[in-house]
Amino acid sequence: MATAIDVMKYIKAKKRLTGEVQLQKLVYYSQAWSLAWDGAPLFHDKIEAWRHGPVCRSIYKRTDTADATALTPQERATVDAVLTYYGTMPGATLSQMSHEEKPWADVWGDRRSDDTCSDEITHDAMRRFYTIKALNGHGPRRVPEHVAAQDAELREIAAANVERWRETLAILAQ
Repeated sequence: MATAIDVMKYIKAKKRLTGEVQLQKLVYYSQAWSLAWDGAPLFHDKIEAWRHGPVCRSIYKRTDTADATALTPQERATVDAVLTYYGTMPGATLSQMSHEEKPWADVWGDRRSDDTCSDEITHDAMRRFYTIKALNGHGPRRVPEHVAAQDAELREIAAANVERWRETLAILAQ
């Protein structure tokens, strides 16, 4: 299993980031969508409900250089889908979005905006919330590697069937 540091490095290898807040939220959303799609975390590092949204303390202010080799193809597909969907959003937007979502909001509760918190956002809370979003057609879309391979095979089969039925289809079209 990957670590939060592995995910952070992969994100840095794939995307020019605008700051720590953006990085933290991209790591958070990668974890959340992995839980929704696979029912399993990308990493075991704890995510906490901080003032500006979810934060993974183990990567806070780390300056490690990028390394994209530690993630499995499925883990990379998850992070890639998150980067495609959320990657152009600045940290402030991602922070605001996370504040409006149940996993962070439930943990933060009725604290004042200048309070501090280090309570954990549980895997179960993320899994439940983002699974519902996925079922409602909201959020990123992950294309598994085997689907891409199947697409090429399906196109080949479809082309063969079109050729096989070309004459019949031409007659029917008249």
